[in-house]
Amino acid sequence: MSLAVPPTAPPDDDDPAAVAALALARQLLDDGLALPVLPAAGRLALGWALKAQCYAAWSSQPQQAGRAAALLRQLRDQPAVPPLDADLATALAALADWTDAIARITEGRMDLAVQRLDEAAAGFVRLGLRGPAAQTQVPKVMALTLLGQHGRAAACGEHTQREFMQLGDRRSAAKVSLNLGSLQLRRDAYRLAIGHYRDAAVLFARAGDVEHSVMADIGLGDALAAVGDLDEARRIHARARMRATTHALPVLAALADESLALLDLARGRWADALQGLERARRSYEQLAMPQHLAIAEKQLGDAYLELRLLPEALALLDGALARMQALDMPDDLAWALAQHGRALALLGRPGEARASLQRAAGQFAARDNRVGGAAVALVQSGLALAGGDAAQALALADVAAVAYREEGQAEGQVRAEAAAAEALLLAGDAPAAQARLLHTLARADALQLGLVQVQCHTGLGLLARAAGQPAQAAAAFDRAITLFDEQRRALPCDELRSAFLADHLRPYLGLLRLALDAADAAADGTEVLRCLDRFRARALGERLLQGAAPVSDDATQALRTRLNWLYRRQRKLEDEGEPSAALADELRQTERALLERNRRGRLLDSGATAAVDAAADAATDALAAPAPDAVADGGDALCIASLQAGLGPADALVEYGVLDDELFACVVTRGQVRLQRRLAHWPAVRDAVQALRFQIDALRHGVAPLAAHLPQLQRRAEAHLRRLHGWVWAPLDDALAGCGRVLVVPHEQLGALPFTALHDGVAPLGERLELAVAASARIALRSLPAWAGAPRRVLALGDDRRLVHAEAEATAVAALFAQGEAAIGGRATLQTLRERAGQADVLHLACHAEFRHDNPMFSALQLADGPLTAEQAEGLRLPAGIVVLSACETGLAGEHRGDELVGLVRAFTIAGASRVLASLWPVDDGVTAAFMAGFYRALGAGQAPAAALRQAQQAVRQTHPHPFSWAAFALHGGW
Repeated sequence: MSLAVPPTAPPDDDDPAAVAALALARQLLDDGLALPVLPAAGRLALGWALKAQCYAAWSSQPQQAGRAAALLRQLRDQPAVPPLDADLATALAALADWTDAIARITEGRMDLAVQRLDEAAAGFVRLGLRGPAAQTQVPKVMALTLLGQHGRAAACGEHTQREFMQLGDRRSAAKVSLNLGSLQLRRDAYRLAIGHYRDAAVLFARAGDVEHSVMADIGLGDALAAVGDLDEARRIHARARMRATTHALPVLAALADESLALLDLARGRWADALQGLERARRSYEQLAMPQHLAIAEKQLGDAYLELRLLPEALALLDGALARMQALDMPDDLAWALAQHGRALALLGRPGEARASLQRAAGQFAARDNRVGGAAVALVQSGLALAGGDAAQALALADVAAVAYREEGQAEGQVRAEAAAAEALLLAGDAPAAQARLLHTLARADALQLGLVQVQCHTGLGLLARAAGQPAQAAAAFDRAITLFDEQRRALPCDELRSAFLADHLRPYLGLLRLALDAADAAADGTEVLRCLDRFRARALGERLLQGAAPVSDDATQALRTRLNWLYRRQRKLEDEGEPSAALADELRQTERALLERNRRGRLLDSGATAAVDAAADAATDALAAPAPDAVADGGDALCIASLQAGLGPADALVEYGVLDDELFACVVTRGQVRLQRRLAHWPAVRDAVQALRFQIDALRHGVAPLAAHLPQLQRRAEAHLRRLHGWVWAPLDDALAGCGRVLVVPHEQLGALPFTALHDGVAPLGERLELAVAASARIALRSLPAWAGAPRRVLALGDDRRLVHAEAEATAVAALFAQGEAAIGGRATLQTLRERAGQADVLHLACHAEFRHDNPMFSALQLADGPLTAEQAEGLRLPAGIVVLSACETGLAGEHRGDELVGLVRAFTIAGASRVLASLWPVDDGVTAAFMAGFYRALGAGQAPAAALRQAQQAVRQTHPHPFSWAAFALHGGW
């Protein structure tokens, strides 16, 4: 080593002492050995080696970087005999500060990182080591950028780059360019960022520095995506991910995953986007990278927001905000606040939304971030639109569009233009709206922005209908639906597809409105039924065809185990009269965590998209017919010819619909599809159903306390039932003439109506008709084949801890069948159910139940060893028989997302049951035991479930005439 080089400078790579020190450093890190006592020269060589290992681990094993920093601190503080000279001690202290800063960066502690880097630089300057001093400032540029201190970051970067150029160190200058690119990207100065990243990429490639070259590619791809060059951005990101994987750089692979996912999100490739975001998020979690994890949680929340999984999106954004505040991430915090405000706006909480948006706007203004300000203005435009203020919505959308255009943000500009078109539609300015929609559609087509395309085609359809051009309107709506379904069908789970559809019903409703307009004169309901059933219970229909297995791993099982313990603990405290609010809160949080775990597991299922596509093909084979009646809709259209062919001469299907508060119905028989319009004003019907439920609910705690008032209560209930009969059923009498069996597809709250108890003033409807309920006409097709006859294999579970007659009921049910099995008391367990239910034609569950309005997926049947929730019931594998839920309120459903109803009936249907008998309100277990005895005697004699139900209801009504006692149970699926 030349005398001109300070003895504390980094040794040459081929210096034998440096080679030995590097080998020792690797051994210390890999094997966890204790730090040896070394002479002064050996300490310095090991110090430089540990610094090199810290950097090497930064993008592959961040935890290893922390261990290298810890070893360097030990090396600095290790006693030495004789004591180290001042220069050597200063060098070790500077190296320790440097590596400690890198470790702090991986932990997200940017403030401490900046402090340590400055201390390291000062130490090297005192030693006359300009190169290492400048090197410490490279990560400082990134740390200052993440802290939002953009001015300091730019000044630091420019000064450091000049220093490297004077030293002739072009590779280090390239690192500064890389960090300056990241600075400009975070400031949304995309053109400047592209220039810095391109310079860095070229220099790193020439130097053979793969790691930093990949970093430059990822940044370049992000900046290109921001200016709308999506194809080039995808090519660069894909290359970066391949290189990161090839060279074992997991941090960079995760960053590339994240960037590719954001591109997919912009283009509406939801399955790929969600999978990529979750892969990246899990990588950051495993690599202990808190800042990146916070950003990934926020971006997953963004995706949920686009899919309108709104409560879940808000929860993710709340978590991301907390993380970002704790980690001092002001730039990311501003974007999270903007999305938080958008989520609150979509949830119908405008006051909270405005507060969050105001905070975001302040953060963006303080950093002169016009793109962020445009994002806030765009959300505010949506708020104004929801409030009916078209002028304000248009002004804000135009402000956003101008800012996006001037900053070169193509995607944002297109979205803002679409928002402006919506405002013009609301204002009734048809020419301006059409011009804006056509212009925006052309740009959305070029950028492949799927949801904007859907929005534009829908708007054009609305304009065409208003102009009296039904053919053009239908074509526009059909195009919107085709584009939307391409995106929606690729989603990996039914709850995402359901939430997404619920927020994009406008083109479906547009077609339905056109069909109703055209059917007014003919009263032929064929096209109306097809349009109505096109979006009804779509997610359930696809789930039944898909048949995907539930997600299950160690973490999921651990959550279920914890949840069961919490349920047992809660029940014990409630029985003792000491409920715990803290326990209830933990229980709800654990439920949400379990659902989110399931959801994310499904996101990572690489076969999800293929499974849904296969399901669509299967649906096409199953439901399509080679007739003009069969409409191609990716396998999701109702084939009415198949439906009519499955009906008997005395059968009918009634499907209700609501549009513009008008309740209407389509009546399907073998010979016709008849439309009955203007049955009633929907809000009045909804109120009447609520009033009836209020009357029924008066008896939920038992008949005995109100026995003296039963005649009066019965008259009141029947008065509501007569009024409802006059609205929802009497107008259908002509179309249903001669029918003895009717399948009912209800609309929303009609699902809580006991159709069998509707009263015409002479007798209830169940006196003359066999009735069953279906979620949609498409789903009803599954159960139209005739009932197979008397069941043979019956499994009856009875838990009498809360229901006195449950064990006796289960025993009696099993005794009616030659192959009947009763699992009662302590044997009525989840394990018994899982082991035995798959072989049963009839599954009978007599136990306590709870319907959860707040979270229907955790509505549950209480078995001996814990609750069977709807979430768990979906995972059962049942034959296509009947499930009888002899418990309270098992037929209720909640969480209306479009036409999807979530609850126990849906869960057992997904599990494979063709029919589910469930209750609409709390039932008396003594009366229920007698009811079930009659039902099973008829079923065992070979009657179909609907006929057996009718017979059992008639028998109970003879001794218990109030509808509360005999009309609680409804049959779901088919007759």
